[in-house]
Amino acid sequence: MQLLRLFFLFLGVLLCSAANAQMTEANLKPLLQVPKYYSIARTNSAIVIDGKDTETVWQNAVWSDEFEDLEGTGNKGSYSSRFKLLWDNDYLYVYARFEEEHVWAKLNEHDLPVFQDNAFEIFIDPEGDNKNYAEFQINAFAAVWDLLLTSAPRNGGASITDWDIKGLKKAVYVEGSLNDPSDKDKFWSIELAIPFKAFRYGGAAAKPQAGTIWRMNLTRVFRPVEIRNSEYIKKTGLNGRLVSPAYSCWSPPGIVNFHLPERWGYVRFSNENTLQSDFLQKDVEHAKLLLWKLYYLQQEYKKNTGAFALNIREIISYFQEVDTSKLKSVKLISTGKQYQMELEIPDSNTILSLDHDAYFKSINKL
Repeated sequence: MQLLRLFFLFLGVLLCSAANAQMTEANLKPLLQVPKYYSIARTNSAIVIDGKDTETVWQNAVWSDEFEDLEGTGNKGSYSSRFKLLWDNDYLYVYARFEEEHVWAKLNEHDLPVFQDNAFEIFIDPEGDNKNYAEFQINAFAAVWDLLLTSAPRNGGASITDWDIKGLKKAVYVEGSLNDPSDKDKFWSIELAIPFKAFRYGGAAAKPQAGTIWRMNLTRVFRPVEIRNSEYIKKTGLNGRLVSPAYSCWSPPGIVNFHLPERWGYVRFSNENTLQSDFLQKDVEHAKLLLWKLYYLQQEYKKNTGAFALNIREIISYFQEVDTSKLKSVKLISTGKQYQMELEIPDSNTILSLDHDAYFKSINKL
């Protein structure tokens, strides 16, 4: 019996060591990059939502960086993808343009999973707390699926699919022809006017002012197709299964997962016309990343052991291949089932807070 107990103890150590080996500093690095940023110029000019950017105000708006792969390797793919943003008192305006030789779509009704076609997706978290964020999808038919998530799926968030962006204005333009395999197209573009009143869920008015910052990501789903009998058919592999789509986005999360709100980019509503200035406070951003590093380690720790670590010492001891030297500055209160983390920003009155449910907030001590 004693030998049996020793065997299982030895087995547990082996399993624990194997689990530890899976989490390294290199694993975490893609998740711990400062997200991208974009200043949204204000417009007082009328915009006709026709899928084109012909108005002078659109011509003067700044293009985003080119989309790249979700892992953040810098791979921008074969086709250009980028966007511009504008705003006024009532709307957030979005113009996105995707190069594509064969523009196609299948789904043409509201609230169908249009990501099964080639699609443009937008994720918006006005509060920046990782709770109650909107997901918006549109394809080349201008068919829309819009939904509200109470939190990310990893945290058990509910998807409210009957939530709609009421008052949405939308249009798609195709430089070429839709669903015509006989020619080669150049691009398709999407133009949106998203009313700010759509984000007043939960009683919180989300109408921004100059200086307001939201968290957003804008993404593209590209599915390879082949032409059979003059029709676009999604490609399948030798195993008969559909070939995986290519995902790209503006602010790479670091892994193939759109639903990481902490990895989305920052957009600031500005009165400036075209200038793109870095409005992020780097010391604050690096402090946030330190909290998120501990969050990711806690999630891995619980996955392997069944409970969250009770203190920083346990984390440091457990993750031998991770640089944990700065984690001692984080205040961690944990019961094993839930936890709260806080980190004070030096020379400021700000405390950053993050918990086991990924709820983030910035607290002013005064």
